[in-house]
Amino acid sequence: MPKSVNSPNLKSVFATIAETRERKALYDVFLSDSIQAMNDRNSLFGSSELLKGCENWLVEYDGIVHGVDFKNTLSRLKNLETAILMYRSLVNPRLTIGEMKLVRNGNEKSYAFVRAPFFAPENIKNEIRVYMGAMDELGLTLEELKTDPKFLDRCKQEVTNVMITKLQGHCNNMSKG
Repeated sequence: MPKSVNSPNLKSVFATIAETRERKALYDVFLSDSIQAMNDRNSLFGSSELLKGCENWLVEYDGIVHGVDFKNTLSRLKNLETAILMYRSLVNPRLTIGEMKLVRNGNEKSYAFVRAPFFAPENIKNEIRVYMGAMDELGLTLEELKTDPKFLDRCKQEVTNVMITKLQGHCNNMSKG
């Protein structure tokens, strides 16, 4: 079966290259690995014309990836991809209904939630979750909720509203920066 436009494979090319606060950018990893390889080569074989060429390539590479123009372009591409991926998720959300037990004020209670694939850089998983209420207040079992057209419409509306809010927030941030 071919993947739909709203495939759960929501990966950003440039966000992965630029990485996050927690992980080094892939170009920095590439650069440090290359410097290490060059140093290893130098200690094993000594200096050569090719080694000097590699040193020059690394200096040029470092200058490009750490230049203001590159960082601005990379940031813009990352923001554009994020907006595009958010929009792709919004077009036709693929919903999953689930149940989760939570302990609040010493009492365990079951809650219904809906989730859908959604890309947002701050999310741990490429999904969005919306809690739909306590199971006892909804008055139906999880299996009944999964087939209840009114509940499913409400789930789709709630998820769509949250996605739109996130996308609008991202677009507002893009226009500021």
